[in-house]
Amino acid sequence: MSTDTLALIGSGLGGLLTLGVAMFAGFAWVIRRIDTVEQKLDKKIETVEQKLDARIDAVERNLSDFRTTVEHEFTEVKVAIARIEGPRPRLIVGR
Repeated sequence: MSTDTLALIGSGLGGLLTLGVAMFAGFAWVIRRIDTVEQKLDKKIETVEQKLDARIDAVERNLSDFRTTVEHEFTEVKVAIARIEGPRPRLIVGR
């Protein structure tokens, strides 16, 4: 083997090694960056989730209060209608 062939093989291997290391470092950088973005996004999602839970709880409380009020008023309406209609006629009339 001549020195030119060895130099060509060596420079080829060196180039491949350099490209491999550069690609590895690039992928490592991308993975670190994605992990950082994911952590930030997780924090944002947590805060939004907490706010949403609080709002949903408030809506549930308001809806529960409204439902109680409607049920109470509905009962009053049923009583008023029963008073207007009077007693129910009996199916079997006594002699």
